[in-house]
Amino acid sequence: METHLARVLVCLALVCSGGVSAATGTETSKQLESPATRTVLLLGDSLIVTSFGEHLETLLNEQPGIRAVRRAKSSTGLARPDFFDWMAVGREEVERHRPDVVVVIMGGNDGQGLTDGKGKARMQWGAAGWTSAYRQRVEDFLGILAAPGRKILWVALPTTGLKNFERKLGVIRPILRDAVSAREDALHLDTKSFFLDATGAILREARVDGFRKPMRLKMEDGVHFTLAGGRYFATKVYPSVMGLLGPGEGSPSVPSEPGNVATAPPPLEEVGESESSVCREADAVSEVPMMSVASCEP
Repeated sequence: METHLARVLVCLALVCSGGVSAATGTETSKQLESPATRTVLLLGDSLIVTSFGEHLETLLNEQPGIRAVRRAKSSTGLARPDFFDWMAVGREEVERHRPDVVVVIMGGNDGQGLTDGKGKARMQWGAAGWTSAYRQRVEDFLGILAAPGRKILWVALPTTGLKNFERKLGVIRPILRDAVSAREDALHLDTKSFFLDATGAILREARVDGFRKPMRLKMEDGVHFTLAGGRYFATKVYPSVMGLLGPGEGSPSVPSEPGNVATAPPPLEEVGESESSVCREADAVSEVPMMSVASCEP
């Protein structure tokens, strides 16, 4: 009994003096140490507000060591800083979140005259100088988002099949592509192949994980995504985001996708084909929309 009691007292003394806990403490700290969190900031118009942005944010946040945040505003772009100033908002968001990767999709609302921050007209749509003036705005915006070690992914506006709208996008898309491609820290993601079938026709439906049959991808306006379409698009963009982030501790491999089948995200509860995402004309800023819901654009 005395020998056993003596051993107990010796052990207690060692614990109190720290002689045993030093190695244990180091091991515990290693166990509790988590991989450095990498941040992805999603910026854009209603395509980020609705199902595409929602699903991409969810996909990224489900990965260990990745934090995704969104800032989006419907009916906005770089043409009308008097309505919504993306230069100021972009600077505010990158300073707040210090992201490793910034994902941007916008431009669909920029087929109009350019104004300054007070609403004064600076360049009319179609004027000879519009292209260079708009490109300068894109370059300025990219400069605001950039920082050493940070990557920018600019997602090209998906094909819509709307003739009048596509004529405007035919002017805007090349400007965005060229401005982004000129930078070493930025990647322009061409999305045309995501929405064309084997014959080159616009892809109207696709098989999407969580749904029993091929699902319609776009809403009736031809621009915004259904719930299934937003998921489909998110799974197409997700590998490029992960590629820019690079491998991290505990990072899963980027899933490969056969054909036009979206398989990366976790399953959704089955919903009806007619159920679609809502074109919401406001975000957390709760500002007055520039366009009515009936003419809701990206």
